Amino acid sequence: MDFKPGLQRDILVSIRPFFATKILEGRKSVELRRRFPIQSGAGSRLLIYSSNPVSAIVGFARINSVLRLPITRIWRDHAAAACISRDEFDAYFSGLQYGFAIFLTGIESAGRRLSADDLHKRFGIVPPQSYRYLTQECAALLKNERIQASRRHKRDYRARRPSARSKVAR
Repeated sequence: MDFKPGLQRDILVSIRPFFATKILEGRKSVELRRRFPIQSGAGSRLLIYSSNPVSAIVGFARINSVLRLPITRIWRDHAAAACISRDEFDAYFSGLQYGFAIFLTGIESAGRRLSADDLHKRFGIVPPQSYRYLTQECAALLKNERIQASRRHKRDYRARRPSARSKVAR
């Protein structure tokens, strides 16, 4: 899918905790959906909302591409990357001939989880059952909220000059 800047939009996606954990561990790189906007665009930011009992935004990813494919091809080509069993797959896609494979890249854990309560009280967002687009205003508010990747907040343990207090204590 070609990159089209006009189609880039932040998307909040509800994912069961088991699969959200697999994504954050780097073991799952393809998210499967019965329905998904194929025009969402490569490079769009995906906010990973881990559903009940976690009920919080737990991480982020970039959408590399979205493909609408026959169910048989999704299973054949992408089941391993989706970390799904045959029984779960068949139950999820029951009655459908086509489904969507969302290829994720740049996966990062959230530095601080934002709960469903916080999403609603502070931003007026009710977590979706499947997915929802975020308005530009809401996306900007979430970015300002500093729910950023945890690796950005790790302390740098370089050698430092002793503080004035440590000199006084001697």
